[in-house]
Amino acid sequence: MKYIFDFDDVLFETTPKFKERLLNIQNKHQDSYEELMKESPNFINKDILKIIKKNGKENCYLVTYGDKDFQEEKITRSGVAGLFSEIFIVQTSKKNVVEKICAQFPDEAVFFIDDKAEHFADLDFQKYPNLKTILYTGQDLGPYLQ
Repeated sequence: MKYIFDFDDVLFETTPKFKERLLNIQNKHQDSYEELMKESPNFINKDILKIIKKNGKENCYLVTYGDKDFQEEKITRSGVAGLFSEIFIVQTSKKNVVEKICAQFPDEAVFFIDDKAEHFADLDFQKYPNLKTILYTGQDLGPYLQ
């Protein structure tokens, strides 16, 4: 089995923890950007992290949407970059990357875990029957990934 994880609000608890702190910095109420980025490891979802470590780097991929430099910095500073076979940062749909991974492993189930259903909308489930999606809302993923 292969696992594709979204970063923001799946592995990295962006809302509300990180975003609230970032807004305070932008409004100059507290902290500095550098102080916030140093705290990046504190925003990692420990339950998701356990799943990634259990399944190994060779089975895990990270696909995230956003500004390339900002996403790279959050991923690197949070200490999780080395846990993935590949990391993809996209500015448009995640479709091409997700389907590319499915095509690489046609005989394995590929689970794509994201917190936004719209990232599943354009996927070709007929062409990639090995693709399974999980809409992450904070639930225990254990039962889904057995």
